[in-house]
Amino acid sequence: MLKAILVALVSVSLHAQVATTFAQLNGTVRDANRGLVEGAAVSLRNADTGQVFQSFSDGRGLYVFPSLPPGTYKLSAEHPAFAAYARDGIALQIGQTASLDIELSIEAKSESITVSAQAPTVDGARTEVSHVVDSQQIEALPISGRLFTDFALLTPGVATGRTSLQSTITEFEVTRVSFGGMRDLSNEVLVDGADTINTVTGSQRATPPQESVSEFRVVANSFGADYGRALGGVVNIVTKSGGNIPHGSLYEYFQNNTLDARSLLQPSPDPDALRQNQFGASLGGPLGGPLVKGRTFFFANYEGQRRALSPTFPAQFLQSLSYYNAAKAALGLSPENPNVLQTGNHDSGLFKLDHQFNDHNQLSIRFNTESSRSLNLLVGNTVDGGGVAAPSDGHNAFILDNSLVANLTSTRSANLVNTFLAQWARRSYDFPGVSGEPALDIPNELMFGHNFGVFDAIGETRGQFSNATSWVRGRHILRFGADLNVIGDNVTWPGFTPMRIVLPGGNCLIQFANYVNPAANLSQIPAKPPARCLQLSMARRSFSGTLPSAAAR
Repeated sequence: MLKAILVALVSVSLHAQVATTFAQLNGTVRDANRGLVEGAAVSLRNADTGQVFQSFSDGRGLYVFPSLPPGTYKLSAEHPAFAAYARDGIALQIGQTASLDIELSIEAKSESITVSAQAPTVDGARTEVSHVVDSQQIEALPISGRLFTDFALLTPGVATGRTSLQSTITEFEVTRVSFGGMRDLSNEVLVDGADTINTVTGSQRATPPQESVSEFRVVANSFGADYGRALGGVVNIVTKSGGNIPHGSLYEYFQNNTLDARSLLQPSPDPDALRQNQFGASLGGPLGGPLVKGRTFFFANYEGQRRALSPTFPAQFLQSLSYYNAAKAALGLSPENPNVLQTGNHDSGLFKLDHQFNDHNQLSIRFNTESSRSLNLLVGNTVDGGGVAAPSDGHNAFILDNSLVANLTSTRSANLVNTFLAQWARRSYDFPGVSGEPALDIPNELMFGHNFGVFDAIGETRGQFSNATSWVRGRHILRFGADLNVIGDNVTWPGFTPMRIVLPGGNCLIQFANYVNPAANLSQIPAKPPARCLQLSMARRSFSGTLPSAAAR
């Protein structure tokens, strides 16, 4: 058994993923005769927080806001020779590069022009193939289990990855996705610019609860260098923040087998239990008194899930169960119980604090955590070897995942913006087998005992430091930065411990049990072909008595 393999990785990359969580707005300021206007003061005000961003049009009439938090804004422009201009309802999405021109009218200084309609923005600079799932879709579209990353499957070319088939990677609290046929361990997941990938498996770590997510962008291909190391695709997530107006939610979602139709794969009288409750609450708003009014905001969310369901077994397994249990008894192994339940108890939380020191410096701090306890996973699934996992082939999962992320955005000048990110994260994923018995593998049919293909434990600690700078130079915007990750991994892979025995068919298991324990004298399964499968060159004493278990090794 390969146990407690410690790997320390230091990754230094000349890109800065933190910049990808922002939006950019640019455009040209013109007069009524389409002439360019230099020196116009252009400002953006966030509708939720009141945060103000400033820019000025240059000699070409160009204005740029290179790093804006996604949200809804009011755009204003002023110039001594023109009437004041204002436009409401400018919605900017994560990773968007939007363009919106401003036309100033020559009027008296006391007059102003205000446009209240939704402002159309053109994203003409985008070369990547991507899709944004906004807050309205996240809140309105029904999805069982409220795992919001499932919405990534709405993007063309994105499909569910293989969870366990021929893979040592079986992390059930996430949805593994494949971009354009790439392996599902080749993706990148970012939350508020922070790397949220488990390096060992390529799966995402604990993502925030669905109620905490503002929006996310799914980038399928042709993405820029600032996204970093992904070979497949990128899921770029931004979490909610508080605002000047307090807001909150209280929710409960449930499913059960009384209200749901029985699955066609679980005909009566097969077990078909299903109980799922998902509940939580969120609260956001301003923090502090008059001294910090409009400067400090918070958002908090807790979500829990309690789930139990009957696994689905093939009919041939249930019909031949008494023969399999007799064979296992002859080998000194415990019987299979098809009435087990797959259970899951998950608790997750997020707390986010945003503070504006002044017009030039903003700080955001987020902490999220997940604690999960799941029993009898893999049971009823297709696993390594192509067979369906019997109850003894199941695993339990115990997960604790924490991350702390801080973002500091500083406007150095009208044409220079810097963003610094720091992250500390730790994940513990224990995945022990439920039985520890030897693996009895009937390829493409059934698997009994300890599954040989999966990791029994994964632990990872990550420290991340990232810096990105956006520099407006004439008609060009230059972005550069660096990203440093210091990673420590601890992996336990049991291999074939305590042993693996491959049998060509169900009756071969019966014949093998008779070989090990002749006194059992078991009869073969009538529904299966007669066994012609045992060619043993080893001495009988190698299999006399009972087979070893993981507890006895």
